[in-house]
Amino acid sequence: MGVSDTPPPAVLAVDAGNSKTDVAVIGADGSVLGAARGGGFQPPIVGVQAAIDTLAVAVAAAAAAAGLPASRGAPAR
Repeated sequence: MGVSDTPPPAVLAVDAGNSKTDVAVIGADGSVLGAARGGGFQPPIVGVQAAIDTLAVAVAAAAAAAGLPASRGAPAR
């Protein structure tokens, strides 16, 4: 069996609340491959772009914790 650069199937779970955002990368077998916690998701208060940026940081951290390659579109922080 050869080595593949394709990551295994997974889903992204996001619980974006006012005080915190929890993000997890879940494998096909149900195991947590990586997780991260970020700031609250508050578009009406901070604006849509700032809220998306906060979410993107948590998603990037969970992906990194899962050992996934960094996205070219992820914010550099």
